[in-house]
Amino acid sequence: MDEACRAIAHTSAGGDDLEEAAVCYLQCLLADEVAGYSRSRLFNDMDAWGYSFRLGSARAWFENDADDARSWLSVRALLPLP
Repeated sequence: MDEACRAIAHTSAGGDDLEEAAVCYLQCLLADEVAGYSRSRLFNDMDAWGYSFRLGSARAWFENDADDARSWLSVRALLPLP
């Protein structure tokens, strides 16, 4: 993102709710790859940051309710290989 776009974006890059869910899902998948971090810690952080999911927690959403986010990533070939 260039500086002009970044100045406008501030807290929103302009995507829709499904894209946001897909980004959250991808963060969950990649959290264990960050040195000193983990998926479990990310779930706790997302809950503490106030993310709200239909099932009440980031972990419950990721494990049971994220089919739409997985599909969004899959259609765009953005899911990491298993």
